Amino acid sequence: MRYLCTVLFLALAVTAHADIYKWVDGRGTVNYTEDLGKVPAKYRKKVTVIVDGGPTPAEVTETVVEPVGQEKKLEAGQKDVDKTPAPKQEKTKTVYGGKDEDAWRAEFKEMRSEIKASEAELAARRTRMANPGTMSRGEYLGVQREAKRLEDTLIGLNGKLNALEESAQRAGVPLDVRK
Repeated sequence: MRYLCTVLFLALAVTAHADIYKWVDGRGTVNYTEDLGKVPAKYRKKVTVIVDGGPTPAEVTETVVEPVGQEKKLEAGQKDVDKTPAPKQEKTKTVYGGKDEDAWRAEFKEMRSEIKASEAELAARRTRMANPGTMSRGEYLGVQREAKRLEDTLIGLNGKLNALEESAQRAGVPLDVRK
């Protein structure tokens, strides 16, 4: 009997699991539902499945999209409530090697800031090593090891920056984006 109850409980637990389906409609509105049948047919190929595990977002079951340029006919006494402006057209961004200019800039900026931080830390270690009389031999050797580790890190970061420069050059990224 226990075995049967356990199997029944597990079967119910498995059926309680629900995926959430997310899609973006023609107006750019993000919609969610737990029933794939509620996703309009023309958006089903672009559905993203979110595995259940977090809070369930609000469910949008129906979105009405009216063709542009056609006016709604209002019946007597009815007000036109939907006076939302048309969605703004996004400015197209130039893409180089699968990434836009902003992504390239951010990647170069992050790499250079990591290099700058490592250089500052290395300079601090070298300054500390310049006056060995204020520390014990163990402390001095520890600072020396840290300086060596930072030098190795800098070599690696500069190698990554050079590789990034080369890939940006192959992708045709302009110089002003790389600086």
